[in-house]
Parts: sequence; C-alpha cells; structure tokens
Amino acid sequence: MVHGQAQAGRLTLLQPDCKRAGHDGPKLCTREGVDVVTSLLADVVAREPLAVADGRSGSLLERVVLAGGEALVVKHVRDGGDWIMRASHDHGRAAELWSSGVLARVPGVVEHAVLAAEPTGDGWVVIMRDMSAALVPDHARLGRQDSRRVLEAAAALHAAFWDEPPLALCPMVDRYQFLSPATARREAGGADEVPKLIGRGWERFAEVVPADVAEPVLAVLERPEPFAAALSARPSTLIQGDLKLGNLGFTEDRVVMLDWGTQTGWAPPAVEAAWYLAINWSRIDASREQVLDDFRAAEGERHDEHALRLALLGGLVQLGWDKALHASGHPDPAVRAREAADLAWWTARARDALEEWSPQ
Repeated sequence: MVHGQAQAGRLTLLQPDCKRAGHDGPKLCTREGVDVVTSLLADVVAREPLAVADGRSGSLLERVVLAGGEALVVKHVRDGGDWIMRASHDHGRAAELWSSGVLARVPGVVEHAVLAAEPTGDGWVVIMRDMSAALVPDHARLGRQDSRRVLEAAAALHAAFWDEPPLALCPMVDRYQFLSPATARREAGGADEVPKLIGRGWERFAEVVPADVAEPVLAVLERPEPFAAALSARPSTLIQGDLKLGNLGFTEDRVVMLDWGTQTGWAPPAVEAAWYLAINWSRIDASREQVLDDFRAAEGERHDEHALRLALLGGLVQLGWDKALHASGHPDPAVRAREAADLAWWTARARDALEEWSPQ
C-alpha cells in the first residue's frame, strides 16, 4: 500500500488493452474486487500518451492529470512485452523493487519517482511523479559538474546497499547477453528494429576490431557465465543499471533516475560506471579518463580497480555492436571519426582486461 490509499472494491485503472471507440489510446477501465494501489488513479481527469525517446521499449507510457491538478506518469508493462524484457527474463522487477521495500531505502539524493507498482493480469503498472521538466533534454550535453552529480548519487545508492545479500533481480549473465547475437537470432522474426541492428553490428565488430579483442568479446557474448562469475566475485551492491541520459535529470537537491527494474540488480559499482560511460560519453563534456576519475572519487574506499578493468571489458561486450556500426557506417564523417576513436579506446581497455582475465 501507499500511504493507506489502496482499498478493495471498484477501482479505476488505466489498462493498455482497453480501447475506446474512435481512439487508439488506453481508456479508463474498472476492475472489481481488486486490492491494489492503483486507486491513486481513481481521480484521473485527463491523459495523453508519451512517446519513448529512443523507441527501444515496448512499454506504454502516458501522462495523467488528477482532479486536484497533480500530474503523474503511468507505465504499463506487459510480461515479455518487448525484446529487452524477454532477453533479460524480466517478469516484474519494477513491481518487485517496490513491493520488497527496496525503493523505499534508496537514499534521498536519488529521485526514483515511483509512487506505486503493482502486478496486473498480464504484467504490471508503475505510477510515477511526472519528472519531465527535470529530465536532461533530448540531444543536450552534460557538463562535467552534472556528470559528477550523477556519479555521486549513484555512489550513495551503492553505499546504502553495500555488500548485502542480493535479491534475484537482473542476473549478471543476462546483463552481458541481452545485446548479443543470440538475442538478434531469437528476435529475427519480430518487428523490433534494434535486434536486427545488434546482429549487423556484431558482424561489423568482427570485421573492424582486431581479432585479439574481437574473438574473446564474441566468446563472452556466446557464453557469458565465466565473465559473469568473475565480476560477481568482486564486492557488489545494488546498481540502478541503466543510467543513460534519457533516464536522468536534476532537481535542486536530487538526481532523477528513472526506469528501475529491467537492468537493476546486484553488481560491482564499476558495472554501473562502465555502462554510464559507454552509452553517454559522446554527450558528456569531459574526457573518458575524467569521468572514470570522478567515479573513483565518488566511490571512495569502496572503489575496486580490478572490477573496473573487468567492467570496461564488459562495456564493450554490451555496446561494441553499436560503436562498430557508428565507427564504420555513420553518414557524418565527423561522427564516424569520433566513434572510431571511441571504439579504439574501448578496444584498448578491453585488451588491458584480457591480460588478466580470459574466457578460455
């Protein structure tokens, strides 16, 4: 329950599969005898669909306005509803994070925005504060000071759950296989474009990256268990898991972190940093080394340099396909050159890690 607002009886709930004649979007539906927190939506007076900026999620998002004027964002998630959920075996992690009390323990410097999360018949619904005004605008760049704020807020999260027994959230194996050729093969007959790009990207990766790095990276993708075990052996904590700029924002005293669930799980903090760097660096006004120095400083005595070396190899395992596509095929020569330099940097970091760890 949330603040005692859940109640049994006739509740108003936004359902993505309920259609109103003449409209393509969801309508207000009622369900009988359900004890759920979706009574938060009982006074909806207006609603509008929200586009997903990167187009990579199959979840339905909409903004609703309550009778008192408060705006909320509602995310309707179907079990197995998109390729990312299928690849990471996500059957309700966002709801689990809420119901288990994990989100209640997230430190105050982090604004997770979640007000409620509940299972529905074929998935779950997540109700959030509307943080759209605080989010990093599309295509905007992030200054080094704001990047530090993100890393420091993430470090506070890591400290709050440091070395606790893990919940069964996103498995480490799935973290390093959901962007793999296996996913591309499994989703080949689907309508999603990203898995097709993943398949082409890894083919290109094998062509443009030296074999001493390309071959072990591809080996990890096909059999990630040894690599996952090596990282899992390092001190671990709860990581948000998807600190891409589209999920981030700032209020006066908090860092907004959205989209908890699919990639949230237990891992060394370096795994968080490697993904953050790999997916965001081209929009951060700092060098890669400066971002990593800021990460080390934020984590302080918990920093594990060995885990960071492995995690940087993991960053290439996750996003090498995307970097190879941009480095070799982007239509803008300037972007192509920038991405080629980025791919070379990640290749060198992977080579460093492979001197200490091998998939063989």
